[in-house]
Amino acid sequence: MSLNLDEVDRKILRELQRDGRASFRDISSRIGVSTPTVSSRVQAMVDVGLIKGYSTVLDAGVLGQVSVALLLESKPADLDKVVDKIKDEELVRQVYVLSDSRILCMLSFYNQSKYQKFLESLAQVPEILRMDNSMVMKVPKESPRAALTDEAGLMIRCYYCGHMMKDEGVKIKLDGKYHYLCCSVCEKLYREKYEKLKKSAGNIGPIVQESHAVAHSH
Repeated sequence: MSLNLDEVDRKILRELQRDGRASFRDISSRIGVSTPTVSSRVQAMVDVGLIKGYSTVLDAGVLGQVSVALLLESKPADLDKVVDKIKDEELVRQVYVLSDSRILCMLSFYNQSKYQKFLESLAQVPEILRMDNSMVMKVPKESPRAALTDEAGLMIRCYYCGHMMKDEGVKIKLDGKYHYLCCSVCEKLYREKYEKLKKSAGNIGPIVQESHAVAHSH
């Protein structure tokens, strides 16, 4: 897989967006490629973080939930602190950090008292300068945030140095998974680090996680 999605990648993604329960065999028959091709392409897109997971989309209104759009304002330097305080709350369903030092949260809840307690807890957060909220009355359209277009490409960070890759870079396969490096130097250093982690950890799961942590530390 390159940094540019080809037509096969787009067809696979469209089929998955249309029906996340579709099997690789079903997708292969619909788009005219082999099942192993679909499987390898999907795994590559999972490896680079393009496919974040599969989930069932529920209608909050049918479940009897109330939805609220909440805008929080803070200083630019405090945005991450505010996000950390709210992102794990059960009634917070989406969090968007905006360019004007505000945070947009979409909330869904059954219990009004829990919502009031949540607002009261936010009022005690010194980094939050202002709050505005509005109840969602209708949802005429609700689509996944990522829009798949013919121009779409991939923005991949080097697994070692963390820099955004502007060209094809280097793709290597280690223990069944693809890893992306921006240059031969990072590839060499990454392989060395990977092997050291593999010997010390004894299994590949923690190795991959720690390898990504290395990228963020450079």
